[in-house]
Amino acid sequence: MSRLQDPLLEEATPRGRSRERIDGLSIGSKIVLACGVLLFLSLFFVWQNLKVDFGQAGTVTQHLDGWDVWGLLIALVIIALVSLVVVVRASDVDVSPDVDWELVTLVLAACVLGLTLLKNLTDADSTWASYVGLALAAGVVAGAGLDWSTSRASAWALPRRPGRRRRRISRAA
Repeated sequence: MSRLQDPLLEEATPRGRSRERIDGLSIGSKIVLACGVLLFLSLFFVWQNLKVDFGQAGTVTQHLDGWDVWGLLIALVIIALVSLVVVVRASDVDVSPDVDWELVTLVLAACVLGLTLLKNLTDADSTWASYVGLALAAGVVAGAGLDWSTSRASAWALPRRPGRRRRRISRAA
């Protein structure tokens, strides 16, 4: 039997199934995942430049990444948020239908934005990476808000009433 005729190779590969799951996610979930992962990675960049003055010996600029107390809290909430989105939306795990998962995602996203804003306000001499992190946190909130508003719109959608059909009047001369 040749390789082309092997029926086992015709089944979907695990990579194909995971790709289908990612493609099946809503736009808001994709935004949350992308911005969340990028925000986590941005914590490794320089978020703060501190100038230390040693008097006559000179000054030194100390480059600090995002991993301080606030950065650690941001990272923990991002890990929880991304894990929640993957478990609830992209896996076969049965989660409680009684919990409003879109609202939980939105609250966690708001916490990420609040922590990132607080970190930027308390850090002296913030760099471009801190502002990119703030924009990514806003993207996380936007994606979570998009999912939440979509779920609310579908939950509160009014059933359509059958309306009258308008007759087309042709203007035949």
